[in-house]
Amino acid sequence: MIRAMEQDTTDMPTNEHEPPMSHREERFRSLVPAADHGLDCDDVEGKGSLESRFDALIRALEAAREANDEQRSLLLDLQAHRIELEMQGCDLRAAQQALEISRDHYARLFDLAPVGYLVFDAQGVIREANLTAAELLGMPRERLASRPFSGFVAPGQSAAFFAHIRTVFGAHEKRVGRQSLLLYLSGRAQARVVRLHSMQRSSDAGPECFTAMLDITAEHEAEERQRAGDRLRQSVLDALPAQVVVLDSSGHIIAVNRAWRECAEKGGRYPMDDVIGLDYLAHCYWAEQDEGEETSSVVGGIREVIRRRRPGFSREYPCQTPEGERWFLMRAVPLDGELEGAVVAHLDITERRLAEEDAKRARGVLAQASRLNAVGILASSLVHELIQPLSAAGFFTSAASELTRGPSLDPRRVNQVLGRVDEQIRRASDIMERLRAFLRGREVNKLEVSLDEVVEHACELVQWFASDHKVRLRCVRAPGLPQILADPVQVEQVLVNLICNAVQAIDAAKCDRREVTVEIAPAQSSVELIVRDTGPGLPPERHNRLFDIFESTNDSNLGLGLAISRAIADAHGGQLWAEQNPSEGAVFHLMLPLERTEVAA
Repeated sequence: MIRAMEQDTTDMPTNEHEPPMSHREERFRSLVPAADHGLDCDDVEGKGSLESRFDALIRALEAAREANDEQRSLLLDLQAHRIELEMQGCDLRAAQQALEISRDHYARLFDLAPVGYLVFDAQGVIREANLTAAELLGMPRERLASRPFSGFVAPGQSAAFFAHIRTVFGAHEKRVGRQSLLLYLSGRAQARVVRLHSMQRSSDAGPECFTAMLDITAEHEAEERQRAGDRLRQSVLDALPAQVVVLDSSGHIIAVNRAWRECAEKGGRYPMDDVIGLDYLAHCYWAEQDEGEETSSVVGGIREVIRRRRPGFSREYPCQTPEGERWFLMRAVPLDGELEGAVVAHLDITERRLAEEDAKRARGVLAQASRLNAVGILASSLVHELIQPLSAAGFFTSAASELTRGPSLDPRRVNQVLGRVDEQIRRASDIMERLRAFLRGREVNKLEVSLDEVVEHACELVQWFASDHKVRLRCVRAPGLPQILADPVQVEQVLVNLICNAVQAIDAAKCDRREVTVEIAPAQSSVELIVRDTGPGLPPERHNRLFDIFESTNDSNLGLGLAISRAIADAHGGQLWAEQNPSEGAVFHLMLPLERTEVAA
């Protein structure tokens, strides 16, 4: 009968202007797409058929109400209740299916997560574990339940684990959040380092500890290697005798060595509670504020090294210490790699400075000895040079005496003769003054002098020596020679040594051609003094040792001349070297830098 009624309702005409649906009808229409009696809720065709039947049922129900057909209305209402119950059952089955899918999904996430998950009771016994935790602990998952976790930790770590568990279970009362603990695993598990992150949660069995276990073995080993590398680098720094400080990009200290700490503690300038992080550049200003411009230059140089604007910076400076004045060499170089920063080393060079001072004094003594040796060589020529003006002065004195005795006294002629006497005495005085200046031992005192005058004075000193040995001394000078910044006496000493050596070599070899030439060759940034001779030349086997101290080709001197001459050239920033003349004799070159380029008027 119900089927007949359903068939009848499908043939009933529809009303174009249907009245508004009741609350139940709206609920029916919302439930219809989900299910139908005797059909699968997921069947698309069943859903469409159920929707068509429901629409027809609604139209028939409205028509029955308009016709006051209570029996048909009751049947249609019962049919609607049946559809509603079927739809609710379908909804329940869909919700249960979704719940099962979600539970399976989270179960797979729990088991297959890369993080180990464990559940502990208040005694630290394992209640549950995922597959990752079982792999970390080295035991099948089904065998982990009811096992105490303390059996998997390294000796000496159990107390820390139980304290961690007590803290987690007391977290609710103490209002403590998530707890962390680093542990070393051992026993049946592979030796690993793990970090536990635990929190308390409620369950049907009561409070329990839910823990995430992270394997940090690789990270821990990397940290250990880094710490070992840091210790090695610090050991290397501490072994260095220099005081080393490492700065970051802003000039703050990131590392120092033992020598630096010891020196800083003795000086009392640095706050030694914690020097790491100290602004080193600002502290340089504070510690050396009396230095002013010098300190600013040093700090600026270090800043440029830090910013890689220059490859390095160095400065020598004195420092007052409890042991007295010390000298240090400060050298700054940039850090390697991508990091900006610098390594600043302070090396104690006091012994080197003292040795340099001793060597400087020794060179002065040797220079004095060389000058005395040169005086011995020039003694005969100096006697001749002094005899001439003194003899002339004696002659003019006798002539003046005769003029005063005769009857024809002429005061004008007497004054002329006396003037000649004064001129000769002045000449002898000039010769002695140049000799005294030549013999005076002193430091390099650079003056702006005429190179032409220096060469002329040197040639005058040795002219009589060359003449006595029948050697022609010739000087070749170009016009407009530049002024040089040099010690004229020491440059004269070099020329005198070179000319005297050349004269002695020519005389000892009894050469037929006897000539020494002094030539001045100016260049753009230097000037070269060349001494050529027509002697036997340089001995091949001793060519490279001519400038060594006590090395000489003449048995009558000490071999100091050329060694001192080269030291003088070096002190002036120049060079002294020897060459074999291709035709005959030897050639010596003295090169001096032109620190000023003005041309003499």
